[in-house]
Amino acid sequence: MKSFTLASYATYFLAGLVVTTLGSVMPQLLDFYNLSYTKGGQLVFIGSIGFLLGVPISTFLLYKYNEKTILSLGAFLIAMAQIGFFFLPSFYWLFVLNFINNTGAAIFETIVATLIMEVFVGRRAVMMSYLEVSFGLGALVMPIIASGFIALDHWRYSFLITSLTALVMMIFWSVIKYSKTDIDDSKARDAAAPSPVKMSTSVKWVVLSLFVFMICLYTGVEGSLNNFLSSIFINYIHAIPYIASLSIGAFWVTMVIGRMATGFIIRKVTYDHYLLWSMSITVLCFIAFILLKNQLIGFGLILCLGFTMSGVYSITMVYANHSFPGFSRQITSAITAFAGIGNAVFPALVGLTMDALNIQMALWLIVIFSTVYIIGLISISRLHRRKKQGHLQAKTGA
Repeated sequence: MKSFTLASYATYFLAGLVVTTLGSVMPQLLDFYNLSYTKGGQLVFIGSIGFLLGVPISTFLLYKYNEKTILSLGAFLIAMAQIGFFFLPSFYWLFVLNFINNTGAAIFETIVATLIMEVFVGRRAVMMSYLEVSFGLGALVMPIIASGFIALDHWRYSFLITSLTALVMMIFWSVIKYSKTDIDDSKARDAAAPSPVKMSTSVKWVVLSLFVFMICLYTGVEGSLNNFLSSIFINYIHAIPYIASLSIGAFWVTMVIGRMATGFIIRKVTYDHYLLWSMSITVLCFIAFILLKNQLIGFGLILCLGFTMSGVYSITMVYANHSFPGFSRQITSAITAFAGIGNAVFPALVGLTMDALNIQMALWLIVIFSTVYIIGLISISRLHRRKKQGHLQAKTGA
């Protein structure tokens, strides 16, 4: 299973490259076609639609074909799309290519995450944290690569790097051999989480609805920071553009460090407690950022946010799978799909608030998103606790 684990890390690294390649050269791309950022936003939106459709497609294919074949297909789609970007076709072809590109990314994230949930049952959180580290490294590396090519006035070669990496992964998934039963149980495991309780159908739907809404909120918060953090630093705390651009890099550096730390923390802390502390500190950091309005403190808070938010996505997914044993494929697909929805919808609401009202109101909106996440998490914990108490009382009475 070691070869599968390494291939999974490499796949998530490629996914990190994929999601940042286009954005890293977006100004140069739009300048080449002489188009506005509105068209760039439309291009990103079409990519989000491709990701959303890629999730159910992945789930459907998983019932028809083995995961190696599907992952090879995902790598092929990404390679084809990135090579298409490299040749700079008619702008409207870019919409088609980005749709295909994000469909491939959805296949990667859905299939690998599903396999992790099914195979590493006692180590889901630890394994997912390592995958998220790989993703974060990819997201960090591509802007660095792109900046080098931009400096050489060969920015489109960024697409070539991603396409070649995808071709390597396509070949790798075609030839790799592994056994799902060959697992080393002596490896570090998650902290002992409370055993999932039996729930009625209505309660199951409530809990599942809370989980998918929470993941929407979280990816909305993260997506808002990825898209608007520089603008917030420039217009809210009056940082110069060069300094403001460093804020996103600082955020992702601590995201990667935090994801590395999550693999150790989650061995000691249960899923719900980890998420509660992470999001509570996140809310406090946002409030401090709004009220203190200081550049130096702002950077410190962004570093803190990267650390506290680093494991929320993966641990929310793990917690949802833990709550619904035996439904890993359905739960993982639902979480991934709604993550895509949140990443498209909530940043749009934040951007609209920044235009229609002001940045401070947009920041308070992010605080509200984070607070509602905490309310959803507490509601799930209480439902679990109530059901468990009911089962214990029933046994005692019997």
